[in-house]
Amino acid sequence: MKIKMAMMVGMTAISLFGYPQRYLAQTNTVEQRSALIKELWEHDPAAEHAVWPEGKIPLKKSDKPMRNLEHELWQRNLVVTDINVPTFTFFPAKGVENAPVVVILPGGGYFQLGWNKEGTEIADWLNANGVSAAVLLYRAPSQRDAALCDTQRTIRILRARAAEFHINPAKIGVIGFSAGANLAVRCATNWRTSLYERIDATDDLSARPDFQIIVYPWDLCPRNLRKDHLPLGLKPDYPVDRQTPPAFIIQTQDDFCMIETSIAYYLALRDHNVPSELHVYPFGGHGYGLRKLGTPPDDWSDLAAKWLKAFCR
Repeated sequence: MKIKMAMMVGMTAISLFGYPQRYLAQTNTVEQRSALIKELWEHDPAAEHAVWPEGKIPLKKSDKPMRNLEHELWQRNLVVTDINVPTFTFFPAKGVENAPVVVILPGGGYFQLGWNKEGTEIADWLNANGVSAAVLLYRAPSQRDAALCDTQRTIRILRARAAEFHINPAKIGVIGFSAGANLAVRCATNWRTSLYERIDATDDLSARPDFQIIVYPWDLCPRNLRKDHLPLGLKPDYPVDRQTPPAFIIQTQDDFCMIETSIAYYLALRDHNVPSELHVYPFGGHGYGLRKLGTPPDDWSDLAAKWLKAFCR
């Protein structure tokens, strides 16, 4: 992959991965970084909802407060970690009653979560297409089982409070990016299993998503698949069957996350007659979100919007 490097006066020191100038942030000073963090984090506090009742967070292992990481500010992305009290922030599709809704699962290797690039920007795109959104800050770092609990509970909350949120409880989907895509697949294939004990009536509702959008997924196949020439297939952690929800999947051939990940998942869905769509691009790398970088996957969101419209009509 070619890396473009350009020194710029009054802008970020270097431009990486071909990012257009409009994404580059002024982060040269402490004051600039603080101002940008405030700008990127800004949202209506009333839109933020606790996933768990106070004192009843299952699999809780830390009381550290959430903290910001600044290494992606140059591309206008606020990254957060030490998420031990999970929340979701709800973004309604304005003027749409009984709207579909999508739970957004940002990526970050289960270590950190990208609040903007794979969170709020995705919510804006969904809203523009008549779909409400909930950006979930699931637990991290290194809390995969807890993250699954957070996702399942969020889906159940949205079903339980559908009238309050003006959403359709039969059209609740998930969209995930990288590790968030891994979590979305785990949620879509393990919805019958709960890793936490029932808390209240909300947990009597189904945690099955009605559809899924999987963007550059990570860690679904054995990591030694290529090296040891193993048969193409998923890890047993992702048991696809005929009740797995329909999927829209995208990935590039040059992604450092193996392209076999998406292909194996699509083939498993096909083999169980789950109507799904797979788009493989020749190049474009990983971690682009909705950003238009002049690479083939620039159009994935247009294709996904058409798929959503057909599915949610």
